Amino acid sequence: MTKEDKEILDWEQVDIFKDPLVHCDFRSESLGGGTNAVGALGNGRLTVGISPWSELIYFRWPTLSYYDHLRYFTKAYGLKGGISLKDVRWGKDAPSLDWRRYGRPYEVYPGLGARGGIYFEKGNLSWLGDPTWTSSRQYEPEGGPNLCTQLLRNNTKIKVCQWVDYNYDLLVQEFKIKAKSAEKFFYYGTFAPSKILDPNLGVPDSKKRGFAAIYLPEQSIILFFQPEMKNKNQILPSLDGTLLPEQIDKLYPEGGVFIAMSLLNPPDGFQIGADRRGRSISKNAPISASENAMKGRLNGSTGFIGSVDAGFECILKDEETKITVLTAIADNAVDSVKIVKDAQIQDFNLLKQKTIKYWLNLSEKINLSPQAKTTEKRVAKRSITNLFIGRDRDSGAIVASPSRQPAYNFDWPRDGAFYDLALDLAGISEVVDQHLDFYRRSQRKKRFSANFLWLLGLKSPFYSPSGHWYANLSTDGKKGNLSVIPYEIDETSLIIWDLWRHEQFIQENERSTYQDQFLEMLELAANAINNTVKRKKGWVGKSCEDDNLIPHATLHGAAAVLTGLASAVDAGKRWGADPKQVERWRTSAIALRNGILRRIEDKTILNKSGWRGIQWSLFPAPLFEHYNDERAKLLIDQLTKEVQKKTERKYLGYVYLAEQVFILNIVASKKPEIRPLLSRAVNEVINSIPISGSDCYGEVTLWINMPGESKLIPQQRTSIPHLWTGICAYLTVESFYRPERFLTQIPPIPK
Repeated sequence: MTKEDKEILDWEQVDIFKDPLVHCDFRSESLGGGTNAVGALGNGRLTVGISPWSELIYFRWPTLSYYDHLRYFTKAYGLKGGISLKDVRWGKDAPSLDWRRYGRPYEVYPGLGARGGIYFEKGNLSWLGDPTWTSSRQYEPEGGPNLCTQLLRNNTKIKVCQWVDYNYDLLVQEFKIKAKSAEKFFYYGTFAPSKILDPNLGVPDSKKRGFAAIYLPEQSIILFFQPEMKNKNQILPSLDGTLLPEQIDKLYPEGGVFIAMSLLNPPDGFQIGADRRGRSISKNAPISASENAMKGRLNGSTGFIGSVDAGFECILKDEETKITVLTAIADNAVDSVKIVKDAQIQDFNLLKQKTIKYWLNLSEKINLSPQAKTTEKRVAKRSITNLFIGRDRDSGAIVASPSRQPAYNFDWPRDGAFYDLALDLAGISEVVDQHLDFYRRSQRKKRFSANFLWLLGLKSPFYSPSGHWYANLSTDGKKGNLSVIPYEIDETSLIIWDLWRHEQFIQENERSTYQDQFLEMLELAANAINNTVKRKKGWVGKSCEDDNLIPHATLHGAAAVLTGLASAVDAGKRWGADPKQVERWRTSAIALRNGILRRIEDKTILNKSGWRGIQWSLFPAPLFEHYNDERAKLLIDQLTKEVQKKTERKYLGYVYLAEQVFILNIVASKKPEIRPLLSRAVNEVINSIPISGSDCYGEVTLWINMPGESKLIPQQRTSIPHLWTGICAYLTVESFYRPERFLTQIPPIPK
């Protein structure tokens, strides 16, 4: 859609929910809240969410699935939001164009989180993130972890550079302030250390989160903490700030969660007060740091037991000033303080350069076509490196998104199979080894269970979960937030494909070890999906597919099962699987493939393709001998039409364009008549959609009308950064220039 074609419309003026996927993803925000982020930072243990205005919106540790230690949340409607869809973000009602541009989520209690602010000569305090600021950002250097946000307000310029140290659980925030009329800089946080599991629906605001904070004068550190044994009486007599970290650990020898916040240089003031937002707290409790700062000076309260709002004050003596905030986390007071103190006394720039070097080395290692354009390489590499922010370093799990609202901070095996494809093609196969071993350890082996959802598909509630996985997984391999779903047939199938496919990237002398390690996993999964095949019908029985609560059978599930069985047949013959088992898989795969082809011939399948049945039948399913097959052309034409509509912005809201484009690149690489469309589609994915400066994606793209703009601009929604969408951007670039690399990733046609 262009201005010349028709008058520019807002997505709010048309029915974008005709696309059921857009409707589904909007429902995720309505149920669980919107992500106020343009990106995330992390080291595989500590993970931090960054808003468009440099605010912290989560502070998760020690893994991505568990424990957010920052009190911040956006508006959500819980189950009501699933029944009656609500938009949870500012639109035309936004108090500033910047808020409207990014669709800032509504906040139940504004001011939660952690952020800086400027106090001006006239007594005006402006917190970063207020609607008075406009923002932009970039990574410095380009491939590194250092996200720098530029903030403008009248004659005030602030550059905020934020990064997480790779070796230590330390967040560094550097504020470079240029303002003639500014008197002071304030920084506060509503950190609430906790090992409470937040709910996945509605507002995640347990009153059990957080415990206390105390000022350590010798170290000029504010220590937020929650001990394992929450005895207030032990710390109450010492809230005057006379304790040392060693003494705190003696009071709480069991440990807990301890967050040390300090400045690189001593502050000019501090305040530990009560966070009264949504809390019933005594009037005698000390005033919060964020409220205290409005008076232009912090009172110096040294401690508080309860929900905390605490921060620092710095006098701005020069027109240009640099202030650095350090925040570390550990399971005891001594270690958290030590991380901060070590950062203060060593060569700080050297510390920074070590982390930058790690990420640059990772970025430079990524295999990309030399034909790719500069921007294509930059965005594609960022999509790969973002996986390492979403990856647990100990277990190898990779989450769908670091975001907590909505709760995508789990490993979906469906996504994981394509993450692994991208990592293998990118030349980082050792990470796939660990990821597959995570799936091996988390595979279900229980032979009997029951689930009421089967009744919705008119099936017996009793089933065998053996060989399957939970619909999503926590980073420790335990069930995630979709355990209500018995299993997802496409996920089990794609993990078999992942096992078969990854073997190509294993050194020849190591393949026998690889086969021995994963043979049982392969057999269990292949037997599980084989049980779903209806051989006489040449189809699959009703199962849950792609987060669907109602069991059904579509091309989405059938194509995935065919892919899994074909992979199992080829691998099983070489890995030493029981020949009788392999023969059963082969017979089922042949019957299923023939059944799919029959349905394509009469075109009935096109209207019952499921979420991804069209593209998955083309890749990675071994359905066609070649893509010039007339039946393949039916699917290619359908996929081409979808890509064209999205690329021409016929839809003002859509999802998964990158996935469709990368597969169309593969199947249409020898069709010169489609090449111009593919070129435009790659440009759309790489240059138009991602968030400017962070190169991150949401799951949904909206095209919105902004005052002062002659064209519609993109807005990202749902779980930012969305790692699946990002990884499909990498695959889009690679498949456009080197589609032949993907052909070896399709298992042999079963015969």
